[in-house]
Amino acid sequence: MIKFYLEQYYEEIKSGNIIVGLELKTEIQKLIKDLKDPRYKYDTEEAHLRIDFMENLCLQSKRPFYNMPMELLLWEKAFIEVIYSFKVYDKELNRWARRFQNVLLLIARKNGKTTLMAADAHADLRIGEGGMDIVCASNDDKQASLLWNEIDNMRKRIDPHSKVTHKNMSEICNTQKNITIFKMSGKTQNKDGRNIDKMYMDESHDAPNDEIAEAGQKSMSTKDEPLFINLTTEGFINDGYLDNELKYAREVLFDETDDIHYLPWLFTQDSEEEIWQDEKSWYKSNPRFRSSQEMEITTIRN
Repeated sequence: MIKFYLEQYYEEIKSGNIIVGLELKTEIQKLIKDLKDPRYKYDTEEAHLRIDFMENLCLQSKRPFYNMPMELLLWEKAFIEVIYSFKVYDKELNRWARRFQNVLLLIARKNGKTTLMAADAHADLRIGEGGMDIVCASNDDKQASLLWNEIDNMRKRIDPHSKVTHKNMSEICNTQKNITIFKMSGKTQNKDGRNIDKMYMDESHDAPNDEIAEAGQKSMSTKDEPLFINLTTEGFINDGYLDNELKYAREVLFDETDDIHYLPWLFTQDSEEEIWQDEKSWYKSNPRFRSSQEMEITTIRN
C-alpha cells in the first residue's frame, strides 16, 4: 500500500532521519491522528496533481537551478498534500470542502519558501478553477514583487509567446480561464472591496499590524473555500502582526484554542542553547540545511 507523503514524512521523523523541533513534530502527530478522525476525509487527488505540476512544469529562474524543474523535498510534498487533501463536510454547502483556510509557514531564510509558493500559485494559474483572483501580498511592495515575479518567470517558461497566459504592469492572468494574480502591499490604495479566493502574505514579520491581512481576509469572506497562506521568517518587530499570529498559532497547536481550519507549520528550534551546542539541531528551522560534515563528505565523493 502506497503511503501518503504525510505518513512518509512522519516515519522519517520517527526514525531520526529527519530532525524537526517540538512544535512541528506536535503538529505532524496531530495530523496523523486526524487521518483516522471520521470528521475528516483525506483526498489527495488535487494535491498530487498539483505536486506533479510543480515538479514538472515549474522551471526555476535563479542559478544554480536556472531552467531546471523543481525537486520538492519530502516536507514540501507533505505540506502541500496536507493543505489540499484534508476535507471536512460542510452542511451549508452540502459537500466535502477543504478543511484548512488559514496556513502559517514559519521557516528560516534561504529555504525556498517563496519559490515553493510561486509554484503553488503557478499551478493555480494553469490548472486551477476558472474565475479565481489570487493576491501576492507583503508589507513592502518589493517583497510582494519577488513572489509575483517568480510566478511570472515560471509562467513564461512554458508559455513564452503568451498564448494562454499574459502579464501586464498590474496582473498576471490566464485569459482562457479568467484567473488573475495581482500584488498588494502596505502602499496599495483601496485594499478593501476586492473579491479574492487566495492570498499569499510573504514575510509577514515586517508588518507592524494586521491591516493587509485583515483586508485579505475580508475580501475572501464570501468564498466557500478561501485560502490564506502566511509564509514568513522570524522578525524583529515587537508586538507586530506576526507576534500576535504566532501566539494564536501556538494556542491552536497545543489545543488551547479549537480551530480546525488553521494549520500551523512551524520550523522552530527548541531552545537557544541547542543552536550553539548542536549543529545538527539547525535542521529544525532549516529543512534544506546541510551540515559541514555532510558537505565535506559530498566534496570527497565528488
